[in-house]
Amino acid sequence: MFSKFLDHEVKVSALINDLVHLCHEKRDYTTQNFLQWYVAEQIEEEALARTILDKLKLIGDDKGGLYLFDRDVNQLTVTSAAAPDIND
Repeated sequence: MFSKFLDHEVKVSALINDLVHLCHEKRDYTTQNFLQWYVAEQIEEEALARTILDKLKLIGDDKGGLYLFDRDVNQLTVTSAAAPDIND
């Protein structure tokens, strides 16, 4: 399910990027500027999906890990997913 979530967010990002490209071709800079919010939002959404997938891959089949994952997801926000991890 979370792989499909990421795939969907990547698809939405591609569609938004296509709109930005079209605005650039048409020299519609006002709409292009408007779309930048959506571009930034999609970066955050993709980061969230990737963070969730990475956590699930680390957990594997560990039942205890799934309990901790559930707790972590409750605290996870889009902003925290997009922020660099200072522990890396």
